[in-house]
Amino acid sequence: MAFILYLRTPGEKKRFPRQADAVVHLEERGFSDHAIHHNLEQFFSSPQGPRENVAAFLMVSLGIWVADKLIPRRETPDAWTREIVLNLAAPAAWEAPLARLTPLLQFLTGDVWTLAARQAPLDLGFAALWPHPWLPQAVVLFSGGLDSLVGAIDLLEAGKRVVLVSHYDFGQLASVQQRLSDRLRRYYGPDHLHHLGIRVQFSESPELTLRSRSLLYLALGLTAAAAFGPDTPLYVPENGWLCFNPPLTLNRLGPYSTRTTHPYFLEQLVAWWREVGISHRLLNPYQSLSKGEMLEQCRNRRLLKELYPLTISCARPEVGRWQGRATAACGYCYPCLIRRAALHRLGWDDAKDYRVEALADPEIVRRRTQGRDLRALLFALKTWEATPAEIEARLWLTREMGNLPEFLAEAQGVLKSGFQEIAHFLRDKGGKQLAAYLE
Repeated sequence: MAFILYLRTPGEKKRFPRQADAVVHLEERGFSDHAIHHNLEQFFSSPQGPRENVAAFLMVSLGIWVADKLIPRRETPDAWTREIVLNLAAPAAWEAPLARLTPLLQFLTGDVWTLAARQAPLDLGFAALWPHPWLPQAVVLFSGGLDSLVGAIDLLEAGKRVVLVSHYDFGQLASVQQRLSDRLRRYYGPDHLHHLGIRVQFSESPELTLRSRSLLYLALGLTAAAAFGPDTPLYVPENGWLCFNPPLTLNRLGPYSTRTTHPYFLEQLVAWWREVGISHRLLNPYQSLSKGEMLEQCRNRRLLKELYPLTISCARPEVGRWQGRATAACGYCYPCLIRRAALHRLGWDDAKDYRVEALADPEIVRRRTQGRDLRALLFALKTWEATPAEIEARLWLTREMGNLPEFLAEAQGVLKSGFQEIAHFLRDKGGKQLAAYLE
């Protein structure tokens, strides 16, 4: 049975349908239903005012993100695929484009979506005035992770003036993003960058898979870029390993493999933007590089080495916060392991930066939770070294992609360099216990 979610716009007078399973609002007074806590008023209303199509895309992304968090997968027949009807405000001409967006959402989250549009005001209260005499030449997504730091450094080294856009939903992440942006501002000067931290928080989150977060992040970046005109590009700094995200085991095929910055997803999203009159470019210069190559080719390695300890790559940094640990990164999740392999390539890896030294504990591979991603990585590496074609066959590549042979060659290059990084890391630091798994 479909779950019906109704997303109100600020000041909307319409009554919501009785059959709605949940009504979500943007923190409006007088409503006791599900609230999205936010500071969207921090978006710029100058030099150019908000455009309706960009505001509508932000509302679509907010609704999808909330539905993704609110509706538990475990309650569906296959414990994964949800049927979701999202009722939201959109321009009158968007009925057909929204229908064409749903297959892309299914690709992203693994769910069956219906987007029901209604006409309503789309004033989201953007109120900030651009405070500088200079205008940015690019907007960069700035998560507080390693990749986003490299992306920011490379653009600043190229002489670009940039706006760094961050999304946060808990305070520790906001402080990481702010600390990094402050250090970059100190190094490059206040006339080269502005940091915009956007809080979008939905506390009712029984579902933790969060396949749609990247869509919200892109919408936040687009909304920031729109204030500076349609020629302002949006950069998504993401290494190619994560973009193609090879399923490590057969159990991780299909919906269990995230596709947040997959080339097909980004390509199709830009095509959809063009359909609804959004002309901003969406760029990822690192799609053909492994994470280690991305770090290695950074335009200011000295600054990167100084700042990388401030970044967070962990999948669940809030766990360390709840436990009162000084170190947020767990050390055993997939992003932590890939980060360590990349840093090891440069000789920068330090196990003391993590709560758990996953490679030093001979028992960790057998543990249900802490050993899950390490086991998957070991099995994938063993498969790759025996039959690379088996891993390549797991990649999600389709004839619908604009240039399939080019994407395939790019993916093969990323797999080769990425698995080399992983192999060197595991064999150099894993000891005899892990080496036995690779024999």
